[in-house]
Amino acid sequence: MESSSWRESILDQIQRRNKHQFSAFEDLISAHNRLFDSHAALRQENEKLRSERLALPRGSIESQGAPERISILESKLLAQQEELTELLRKRGENAQLVVDLNKKLQEKADQLKAAEDSNAEQGAIIITLKLELKSLVSKKAELENLNQLIRDEHTALQLAYSHLEDKLRKTQDENRELVDRLMKYKSKDAEKMNEENDAFVRKRYLKIQKELEEAAKDSSRNVTLDTFVPDIPYSDKSDVPTKATYVFDAHEGEVSAVKWSPVDRVVATGGADRKIRLWDTSKNVAESRGVLVGSSAGVMSVNFDTTGSYILGASNDQATRVWGVGDQRLKVSTTTT
Repeated sequence: MESSSWRESILDQIQRRNKHQFSAFEDLISAHNRLFDSHAALRQENEKLRSERLALPRGSIESQGAPERISILESKLLAQQEELTELLRKRGENAQLVVDLNKKLQEKADQLKAAEDSNAEQGAIIITLKLELKSLVSKKAELENLNQLIRDEHTALQLAYSHLEDKLRKTQDENRELVDRLMKYKSKDAEKMNEENDAFVRKRYLKIQKELEEAAKDSSRNVTLDTFVPDIPYSDKSDVPTKATYVFDAHEGEVSAVKWSPVDRVVATGGADRKIRLWDTSKNVAESRGVLVGSSAGVMSVNFDTTGSYILGASNDQATRVWGVGDQRLKVSTTTT
């Protein structure tokens, strides 16, 4: 619709220009046509008079005063010929002017055609750019929606992270509290075990002393106190060791559990590095016999079975695991509590 409007505007301007230029020469062209017609009429009249003159006898022409009439007609003819020559000259000039105007008109037409072609190309480019702009606007809207979605997801993830961080902090506090309680319980268990051991030693010693007294009454039995020295050491303060026999680094972090094997001089330790390590102390030096892995949290407790072939470990991931001591690999699937 826009293309037809500007074309009609240009065509209207050209028509008005042609009309204006044509009106400037309209009088000249009409006068030229009238003179040409007059010249043609005079020529015909001259030819007619000549033919009549030739047809009349010579004496009759002179007697009738024909020479004056002929002279007048010849002067008119000469004037008409001069006027005709002038008109022909003006006609040539007007023809040249028309040729020049036609040439200029052709140039203007060529310029108009070039402008129309250029406008058509520009129109096609504008249509292409409009389509690209529409596509870019659509893509922009999609990217804005996607960006808003990502922002919402980021906000949700931040909230979830904050919630999980609070939950982790609470869990760590609870774990620390449970560890403290476990250490207190272990300390109490150790004190109770020491008390029971001391009571057992006292009872055993009293029993042995009673047996020795009864044996002393029987002369046939020659028994000394040294024969019945109990395997459990006395609770005398003089027998308590004042320093450790040997010290070794068992784990990368805290050591949470220690247990002796019931069959040989092997000790199992569990720590915060999620590993259970086996140590051979038969040479009075802690030599590593292997590492048992598989826990996803710190090992808090370890224990051997009665044969010393399996180790049970409990960790902070609410799971218990069983390892075989011989091959040092996971024997039983993890069970959660």
